[in-house]
Amino acid sequence: MNITYPAIITNEDDVFYIGFPDLESEFYGTYGDTFEEAIQMGKEYLVLKLGDLEEEKKNFPKPSLIKDIKLKENQSVAYINLNYEYEKSLVTISYVKKTLTIPSYLDILAKNKNINFSQVLQEALKQKLMNN
Repeated sequence: MNITYPAIITNEDDVFYIGFPDLESEFYGTYGDTFEEAIQMGKEYLVLKLGDLEEEKKNFPKPSLIKDIKLKENQSVAYINLNYEYEKSLVTISYVKKTLTIPSYLDILAKNKNINFSQVLQEALKQKLMNN
């Protein structure tokens, strides 16, 4: 399913902010350090916003016409066109099964406390990756 939405790109202080007037009440959805990066981030943001609407079983809003969009001096409009199903598959988190070995006493203690091993491993990996 190909989808096209207008995005308003605002250039302020060497940052390119991108927002979708049809999808959000606040103006900016995301940003990039370059115009190209803002477009890429905008695509991902658009897919996530549409995914939220899809989960809520809401219809996607009708895209605005360029003539109806009011711009400020430091703003421009870019149409973001994407194949929604394909882009959604790129953004969606996929999981990989990993096998690990732990001491038996930790296994017993964790099971007695109903600890989710996958969740603990994910949290520990995220923490470790943020500190490196």
